[in-house]
Amino acid sequence: MNKDGQRMMSMRLSRVLGDIGVNRYMMDRRRRKLLLLETMNTLLNQPEHGNIIMYMFGSQTEGTTTLGMKSDIDLLVCYNDVPVILDWSDWQQGRPHLLVVKTDETPPQHCWLQRLRSDLPLPETQVDSLSDVIDIEGRVLLTNTQIEFHEYLRSGGDDLVQHGPSKSWDENIDFVTAYHCSRLPDECQFLFHRPRPGHWPIPCTLAKVRHSGVFLVPQGYSDSPSRLSRCHSTALHVTQDDLYYPQSRWEWRFSTSMMERLLMFDMNIVQRKTYVFIKILRKTFLKPIVGDRLSTFHIKTAMLFTIETYPPNIWREDNLIQCVIYCLTSLRRWLKINYCPHYTISGVNLFSGKLFRFEPPILSNKILKMISENFDCMFQIRMDDLGKRISLLGRHVHSCMNRKVVHVETNIQISQMFMGGPQSIIESQTVNDNTHSSCLIVNNLRVLHDTFVTKTPIEQEVISLIKPFMYGTFAALVASKCIYLGQPITEGTLTLYSISLDSDLLSSRLKFASMLYCSGQYEAAADCLAYCESLLGPAVWQFCSCYGRIKSKPSNAFHEICLSSSTKDMLQRYTAMCVRFTHLEKCCIPEHLVYEMFRTITDDDRQERQPEHKWMDCAVIDCVPFLHYMQYLSYRQLNQHALKHAALQNLVECVRANSYSYGHLDTTCNVLGHCYELENRIDIAWRCYTTSLNIYPTNNAANWYVARLFCNALINR
Repeated sequence: MNKDGQRMMSMRLSRVLGDIGVNRYMMDRRRRKLLLLETMNTLLNQPEHGNIIMYMFGSQTEGTTTLGMKSDIDLLVCYNDVPVILDWSDWQQGRPHLLVVKTDETPPQHCWLQRLRSDLPLPETQVDSLSDVIDIEGRVLLTNTQIEFHEYLRSGGDDLVQHGPSKSWDENIDFVTAYHCSRLPDECQFLFHRPRPGHWPIPCTLAKVRHSGVFLVPQGYSDSPSRLSRCHSTALHVTQDDLYYPQSRWEWRFSTSMMERLLMFDMNIVQRKTYVFIKILRKTFLKPIVGDRLSTFHIKTAMLFTIETYPPNIWREDNLIQCVIYCLTSLRRWLKINYCPHYTISGVNLFSGKLFRFEPPILSNKILKMISENFDCMFQIRMDDLGKRISLLGRHVHSCMNRKVVHVETNIQISQMFMGGPQSIIESQTVNDNTHSSCLIVNNLRVLHDTFVTKTPIEQEVISLIKPFMYGTFAALVASKCIYLGQPITEGTLTLYSISLDSDLLSSRLKFASMLYCSGQYEAAADCLAYCESLLGPAVWQFCSCYGRIKSKPSNAFHEICLSSSTKDMLQRYTAMCVRFTHLEKCCIPEHLVYEMFRTITDDDRQERQPEHKWMDCAVIDCVPFLHYMQYLSYRQLNQHALKHAALQNLVECVRANSYSYGHLDTTCNVLGHCYELENRIDIAWRCYTTSLNIYPTNNAANWYVARLFCNALINR
């Protein structure tokens, strides 16, 4: 391919990559939403799980993925209560510490972690955890099996899948636990001391990287010999003092994930396109040969070294193909010598324990063939229809696969991940103990308030989204207690409700209307519901994040607005999240819905439930059906029969329109059945309940309604 041909192909490839979401706007938007979600997860989990920070690393947060890649999320949970130190001078009184221990035999990038006392700068001598061992020298060491014992993770179930240091119960999430060391070990300062041209990374990025610290993740060295060391181990549940324990289970690996994130954030758009295209090549043509043993991390490492080595003026859209060749040439050079250096840690071979000896030549020849054939293979790429798109551009035909559609789908994908966050706020309050729940919510609000004053803009934005949900839940708890005691709703509680109304478009407003109804304020409830109905429109998306339920698809009108609107606007003006009521809010909902909190009845129900099904202990219903159900009840109390029957008909339409069983159709059928019971149409009510059971045979409150109808029938005989 001559220079003009390569230039033309580079421009076509650059345009197609932009069309499938690899452009500055979409990548930055994906990155920002994932960072918002990362911050939200941290803030929500701290009150319940202690001083932890949750990081979302990998291509999703970097913005270097596409819909077709179906990239997972690398979730790292860092326990900040126990800092890691490199020497005794960093020890601080009042906190337990872990000391990095290295010997002459310690594998590269690895260490042991020794427990230290919190009251005195002395080593710990007693084993107090199932994952601790005592080595032959009397040191109490933390083994990398600790994840298996952690209660927070054990809630995930028994089907544990391991990939390197990550252990997960969800195929879409790689879960890693870690500890943090604020200082960089000597081998992790490789980036700052080795010779390099100096134009990249730029000084300000290097300054951030230097102070980012390092994580210690639970993974032994891949090439460690099967050696056993004498120790005492409570993890083995034995009483002998002298045991042999696999030494690889003592080892912890240094991870520079934060350093790598900062470096990836420093890439320009052409460098990102180069990286994404090589990832697509790997997944399409190299993964079938060696699987994921030649991983995205190897590609990332080659990319970082290439950016550092070559001058900045090569990174142009009309030179994209040549940039890909430069990066693949670096990778081929390492394959030839079977050695891939780590970008930020010295003495590490990233091919160690990954590729068999006969595989690097095969991969090298495959890469050489792609380069020598001028990447004709790209026309065969099915991922994101990339090959088809390039062919259509080459024939001067506009692609039938609209760029806008891809961008909308990308927005929807990352919006679904983000919008599930606020729902977890309510889910985290599902506790049966009144005092505990109230204290938990107050504590959460206090944490959010303190953070709002002191933290970064992105944290402040997250807090502004979380607070209305928290205030709404707390208001409902207080109002429920007032109703239970027969007391009037206080002004303070009404103020809490007013603050919560903008959590999303409808859910908090409907909870307020439900409280008004349950406290006997039927006219106020009807007015509030009428206002809620006026907010509905073609752009409103009924969103349900409940695990195990089918998510509805947003309308074209929502798509149009999504591209140009902020996350906050989309959440508060166009998203109607399903409504949840906990046990502590049961006096703020119609009595019929209380049954929904007790849907788990039989052993079959319990076997069907997963740890992610906490919402099943709540009364949960989709916004629009709940709106019409509450309208029916309110107008019935006000003897407004025309409006009552109109609301009933609207509720019937909700059932008819939901042919794909989106969200909580079973609950919608159940409340429709209740309406027909109140209309004394027991035959239709029976059909509603049986329809509900046909949709979800287990964990369905319709069993209670059917049993009640049977009981009433027997009594009336």
